[in-house]
Formats: sequence, structure tokens, C-alpha cells
Amino acid sequence: MAAAKPTLTDSLSFCLAQLAAATGEGLGGEKDPATNETPLGCALLALRTRHIKAAGGIERFRARGGLRPLLALLRRAAAAGPAPSQAGPGSAPSSVASAASSPAPASGPAPSAVSSSTPSPPVRLRKTLDLALSILADCCTEGACRAEVRRLGGILSLVTILQCMKTDSIQNRTARALGNLAMEPESCGDIHCAGAVPLLVESLTACQDSLCLQNVVRALRNLADSPQHRLALAQQGAVRPLAELLATAPDAALTSALVRALLELSRGCSRACAEQLSLGGGLGPLVSLASHPKRVVREATILTLANLCAQGLIRPALGNAGGVEVLVRELRQRRGPSGASPASQQPLVRAVCLLCREAINRARLRDAGGLDLLIGLLRDPRASAWHPRIVAALVGFLYDTGALGRLQALGLVPLLAGQLCGEAGEEEEEGREAASWDFPEERTPERAQGGSFRSLRSWLISEGYAAGTDDISPDWSPEQCPPLEPAEPASPAPSPTSLRAPRTQRTPGRSPATAIEEPWGREGPALLLLSRFSQAPDPSGALVTGPALCGLLTYVTGAPGPPSPRALRILSRLTCNPACLEAFVRSYGAALLRAWLVLGVAPDDWPAPRARPTLHSRHRELGEFPRPPVSPPPHEFPSSPVASVGPEPQLPTHLSSPACPPDSPSPEWGGGGKQDAPSSAASPAQALGPRSPNSSCSPRPRPACLCLFPGSSLGSALA
Repeated sequence: MAAAKPTLTDSLSFCLAQLAAATGEGLGGEKDPATNETPLGCALLALRTRHIKAAGGIERFRARGGLRPLLALLRRAAAAGPAPSQAGPGSAPSSVASAASSPAPASGPAPSAVSSSTPSPPVRLRKTLDLALSILADCCTEGACRAEVRRLGGILSLVTILQCMKTDSIQNRTARALGNLAMEPESCGDIHCAGAVPLLVESLTACQDSLCLQNVVRALRNLADSPQHRLALAQQGAVRPLAELLATAPDAALTSALVRALLELSRGCSRACAEQLSLGGGLGPLVSLASHPKRVVREATILTLANLCAQGLIRPALGNAGGVEVLVRELRQRRGPSGASPASQQPLVRAVCLLCREAINRARLRDAGGLDLLIGLLRDPRASAWHPRIVAALVGFLYDTGALGRLQALGLVPLLAGQLCGEAGEEEEEGREAASWDFPEERTPERAQGGSFRSLRSWLISEGYAAGTDDISPDWSPEQCPPLEPAEPASPAPSPTSLRAPRTQRTPGRSPATAIEEPWGREGPALLLLSRFSQAPDPSGALVTGPALCGLLTYVTGAPGPPSPRALRILSRLTCNPACLEAFVRSYGAALLRAWLVLGVAPDDWPAPRARPTLHSRHRELGEFPRPPVSPPPHEFPSSPVASVGPEPQLPTHLSSPACPPDSPSPEWGGGGKQDAPSSAASPAQALGPRSPNSSCSPRPRPACLCLFPGSSLGSALA
């Protein structure tokens, strides 16, 4: 077979010469009768099909100086288009610059910079632009070419073409070139400054070709390379058209491109992004795509749903769409035997914990088995970095009786006690926009009337109790009333603000004199849950156990600062509850409290018990043949709480005070047997009694009531 006859276009030098000639003489030229093409058209076609596609062709084209005449050709072609723009080489077009300086409303796509009725360019001009843009887009796949195009001002030329030429093929290739250029952070910033985002958003609604839409979506995805750029894209209305396209059930390739773009735009999800995604109807399609057969689409969809949980305003709608079940199921799969690494579980754990902030989502999470999943995470030592976040999320179930019963059955109390003993990390702070949407903030600059008063006024008018605002006096506003001085320090009820931001000690806008807040550290959520469990009629099964008592006592005696008063109230509540007495005696809780709090001897410092003969009849009633305690008659309570239980239980000999024999008055209890509390003249250090020199407890004196629990049944038994 004879070899093909060589042509002039086989030479790269000839093609570059044609490019240089076109920039000076014009885009026309005589057609070659053999090919029915102009020399410029033949050169561009040869560059795209042979020279650029060859191995090392892009590098040779750049080294021979081909980018400069190519960009000059694009500028000349854009100026010869149907809507030329008056722009210099260093300034943006007027309409583009105005679009860049004034972002479009977040509720919809940007207004058109050029009328959609712009006539199509001539066939020869369109073909020249198609070939030149295709060459430039191929060249921008290499980093050196991207840097040179940016240095030569090619970004502004592309934005001008995107503004002037509304043909799908030209828009497609221009968006592809901009998407390739956006892979460089410097070029990405220049594209934003040149005003390309509103034009790309307009193309999403104007173009009908799937390939063109894919390249526009890809360009927007590459432009979302930083939090500032993602926020700018959302503020200029780039998210809603993407969500609307996803809701129209496009083809598989476009669906994949849309999901990947939404994943990038939802990182560090802003309020504008969440609002546009919800208004565009994208939540339902995203939840449906979570079960897509293609793994790339499925994982991108699930991570997008997890990112959206950072915005409280969208979490209720996300739960209504079925997002709670999707995230719980995915997290359970990743925690399975063949699951992914812990690093891939982190966004899902964060999303599930954030979903616990709304009551409607908590109910869905409980029904989907999310409580078992969270307890499993608390038991996993590999997930220790997430434990503070999980415990804070479980505080949302504080008043859900069914959920609390399930959590107690799953063994939450020992895990919470372990949180008090261990060195748990700090909980990651969330922004204000991640707060619970059960208590949305009212955004208004007015300060004359409180938010609660405005809510009350709106509710009274909507329910018909008031005809208008004139029927409600402004004097009803809480801010018109003077603050009340509290009579005595009290523990405030957990407010929604305290549950959302544990380390915020005071609600903004309120006077510190209106309430006295307790210190709230990393142990605050765990203590709040333990306090809720201790308020049960019979909390002995969960709290009067070795792990729970050790955790509370370790925190009280070993906290680096003053312990939370809530921990002291928990211990006092347990010892004052008659239902817990039997559990204290059976578990040697009385000896534990006395040794740890009175004698200052921690369990690690206890001496080895002395060997003694086993006497089966000594603790017959409390050991081998237990029977339920009989409630004392009214005239015997509380002075003799153990009168009907049976013989007084014997404490282990190694926990008895060696300095005080049983028949002698104990100095730490104040002397005689009728005295249950230390003398008022005794100092707190004397009330604590002697301390072991090897004790690991803090030497800081503890309050006497912590050691003695005056008035409690256990205190009387110990006395």
C-alpha cells in the first residue's frame, strides 16, 4: 500500500505560521479547492488532530511559542462575534465586571449578561472558535501551559467568549478550558475575579446539550477549591440550578457530574448552599441516589448528605426525606467486619451526632437503631476521639424516657463513668448555624423587644387570641422587667443553648445577674446524663455499682479544678435514696465511700486483704439467701434505716481504720455514737480524716457533707 502523500500541515512550523498570519491579516483567506478549507482552518485541524495529540505534542507547541498567537486568534474571533465587548487586555468587560462586583441573589440563577436572543455567529467563525478552543483546552491539561495562559491574559479572553458566544459547542469548549485552568489555585482566583461564575450559572439553564452541561458543571466544581470560593459560588446562585438539574433525572454521566459538584460545594456547608439545595428540590434525589449501583455516585451522595447536616435549617427536611436512615445504615455498614477505615467514618459520625439535635430526627434515629450504633462507638477504643461528641449528642435524649431506658440497658452508665475517669479529648466546636433548629434564631436588628416576646406575639395573633399588635402591650416584654436577684445558688435546668454549645457559659444578650451558671467542662454532658439516671425511683441497678461509683469518686477527688457540684449532688442523691441502701451494702459501696472519701485511700492503694477462715453463716442473709429489704415503719425512719434488714453487715477488715477500733469513737465522725456529723468547729481537713501518704487523691480538702452525707440512710449506717 502506497504511503500517504505528505502535506504542508504535517509541519508544525507551517501551522504556527498560519496562526501568526491570521492574527495580523484576519480570519478569512482563500479556500483550498482540494479541501474546501482555508489555510487557517487546515492548520487548526492539523494542530488538534495530529500535533497536539502526539506524544509530547503539547510541550512542543508551548516551547515553539504557539500559545501566544492562539490566544491572539481567540481575542480577534471574540471581537468579530455578534456581540463584541469593549475591553482591553487587562480589564474585564463591563457587563462581566458588574456581574463580578454584584453577586446574584442566592435564591436563583444569575441574570443573563447577554440577551438570549443573540444571533448565532457565522459558520466559519464558529468553526474557527471551536477548533481554537479545543486546542487551548487540550493544552491546559498541563501545568506549564496553564501558567503561561494565565500570564498571557487568556482567562479574560475565555470569559469574554463565554459572554458573547451563546452557541452550545462554543460554550462547551470554553467551559472545558476554564475547568482545566481552574485546577491551579492562582488561575481559579483569577477566574472568579473575571466574573465567570454568573456566566457559567447562566449556561446551566440555557444549554440543552448534555456534554456542554457536564463541562459547565465540572468548571463550577473546580472553582470550589476553597471556603471563600465555595461561599462566593453559593452567593452567586450556583447551587440551585445544580439541584434542579439533578431533580430532572438526567443521564448517568450528567448525574455523576452533578453529584460530584454538589459534594464539593457542600464542604463546610454554608447557609446559602443549604437554602438553595432545599429550594431546588435536591434532597429527595440525593437520598434516592444513596442506593445507586455505581460506587462513585453512591459515596459522593452520602458524603453530600453528611455535609448538609452542618446546617440546622435543613436537618428537619433532610430527615423527612429519609436521610437519617440512609446515614445510619451507611455508618453501620462501614463499622462492619469488612467496613472501611475509621477515618472514612468520621463525617458520618459527625452527621449522626448533629441529627440528634432535633426531636423529629432523634425519633427517627432511635427507630433506625442509631442508639445501639452510638453505644458501640463509645465502646470502641479506636473511636475515642469521637467520644465527647457522641456523649454530647446523647444529651438530646435527656427527656426521652424510652430512649433512656434503652441506653441504660445497653450499658451507657459505665461508659459515662469511664468518660469521667479517662482523659477524653475536647469536643469539636460547631458554628452557630449548626445549632438545633427546634429553637431557630430570629434574625432581626431590633433590640427593643425580646425574641421570646416576638414569638409569643406572633403566636397570639395567629391563634386568634389577639386581633393585632396593638392589643399586646410592649410592657409584656421580658426585657421591660427588671432582673430578679436569685435567692440562693441553684442549678439551672439544661437550656437548649447549653445543649448546643456546652462551653458557652452564658446566653448572649442576657445579664449575668439573671442566673448563676455552673461550670461546664468536658465532663458536663456525662454528668448531666448521670444526674438524669440518678433521678429514677430506683437507680441502684445502674449507678450503685463498682464502675459507676469509682468513676464518680475518681472525678470528685482527682479533678484538676473544683469538681462540678452536679457530681456531688449525684452522690448525695444516691445515698439519700432508701432504694439504694441494699445495693450499697451488697456491693460494699459503704466501705468504698468511707475508705475513699473519709480515709483518703483510693482502691489502688488498698492493702492486700488478710487471710481469714470462710464463715458461711456470717453473711447468710445478705449473701447466700438474699431477701428483699422490709421498709421501716414511719417512727423508725430515718434514725434506724437498717433496723429491719437484719444483722449489721461486716465491712472488709482491710478497709477499717487501724487507728480507730470498732468499740471506740471515730475522730472523723465527731466522737459519740449519737453524733452523725462532724463538729461545727472542726475544719474540712479534719472532717476528711487521715490521708494515706501514697494516696493518689487530690490533697485539696473536700466539703464535709461530701464525706458524711448528713441525713442520708447510708450516713446513718456508716455512723
